[in-house]
Parts: sequence; C-alpha cells; structure tokens
Amino acid sequence: MEIELIVDGKDITINNFVQRIIAGVVAGAVEPLSGVEKDWTDIELTIKR
Repeated sequence: MEIELIVDGKDITINNFVQRIIAGVVAGAVEPLSGVEKDWTDIELTIKR
C-alpha cells in the first residue's frame, strides 16, 4: 500500500514504516464497513479541523 500525505497543500514525506502503520489502521477500520467491496483499490480520507 502507498500513502500520500498532504497537509495544508504541502506534500509531506513519510517513510515506509509509517506508511504501513497508517495504511493498516485505515484499511482495518474501513474494510468491515457495510458497502466496502473486498477488492477495493483506493480509500480517500479527508480530515479537517
């Protein structure tokens, strides 16, 4: 899995270890949700505060 992190329009470089952690947490939370196909290819998540 590959993670792209953009904060306030700025690309933030994250290493492979952190990418795997973030991808695993997000995928693990999303996959069991109703309506999510087992063969999904993209998850887009926007967080605003």
